[in-house]
Amino acid sequence: MSSANPSSSSEPSDDAAHFSAVPSEVPGAELPRSGRQASRFDALRRARQTHAQRLSLCNDVVFKALFSRHPHLLSDLINAVRYPAAAITVRHILNPHILPTDLEGKHIVLDILAEDAHGQRLGIEMQLQPFRHWPQRNVYGVARSLAGQLKAGQNYRDLKPAIGISLLAHDLFTEHPDKASWNFTLRDSQYPQIQLGQMLQVHIIELRKAEGLRELPAPLLAWIACLLHNLDEAAMTAITHQPVQEALSHLQTLYSDEELRLAAERREQALVDAEDMLDQARYEGEQKGLQKGQQQGILQGQAQLLARLLECKFGPLPPHCQTLLSQASADQLQNWSLSLLDAQSIESVFV
Repeated sequence: MSSANPSSSSEPSDDAAHFSAVPSEVPGAELPRSGRQASRFDALRRARQTHAQRLSLCNDVVFKALFSRHPHLLSDLINAVRYPAAAITVRHILNPHILPTDLEGKHIVLDILAEDAHGQRLGIEMQLQPFRHWPQRNVYGVARSLAGQLKAGQNYRDLKPAIGISLLAHDLFTEHPDKASWNFTLRDSQYPQIQLGQMLQVHIIELRKAEGLRELPAPLLAWIACLLHNLDEAAMTAITHQPVQEALSHLQTLYSDEELRLAAERREQALVDAEDMLDQARYEGEQKGLQKGQQQGILQGQAQLLARLLECKFGPLPPHCQTLLSQASADQLQNWSLSLLDAQSIESVFV
């Protein structure tokens, strides 16, 4: 695939197809590193060395590459997630290309937009890391897919369901440890069995939580194991679901695509960098908080000392004097302390 000549064709390309232009080296690999970023980068490098000649399907670049090129495997994954709903067949991939701008940033979502044989729109994403407003973003994306179907002159009866499928590598609903497969539609809050049609559907699989829930359908468990552990040969040999075995074979072939491999590495590095920037921002915030806290503590100590001196000279402090001391700046406290030396009344201190 090439961004220089983008194509709207829905037909999958073969495993030797190229991606949009990506640099010939991993950005940041030669840059000086320090602290937490260095440790993450080194861990990433060791992982690559350990799993040489392999690509992790949990990498959203690899995920999109595999399933965009092999829609029949995407169909099987979707059907495993939506079971026992009627099976669908993916006919078109609407956004098969990966652009260089898709590789940067933690909150970029490399989703796959597909259309099935009945015209239903499906958005499938592999979400690697949590971010605060992901639920809003997810619902917005599905609703936009529904609203974007109608062209001038078309009727509402022409609308097809918009279906969102999100595979999360983190837990979203931590307060529900015994449920990992979620299906949201428009339902009444008092009578949830009553739905307002099937036009909006959101399916969410919390992968790591789902891994331990053995009551899920066998095809779904096989895909979950593949998504999380495709680099573990022992775990993969235990999988008998044929589409997963085919996906593993394609992943081996995909490794020979140098541009894809570099894009996947660039994506991993971008996630490391994004996390490091967040850590740095948190660290700077903590330092500013500590500094502000120290300054506030010094002011409070000065105010308490002045209050004790005032009480020793004039007796109990009136409420308005206590308020003035609690809100005073460092300069005010210093001036009041000097005034106290010659003051004949407590009011003259605060003049």
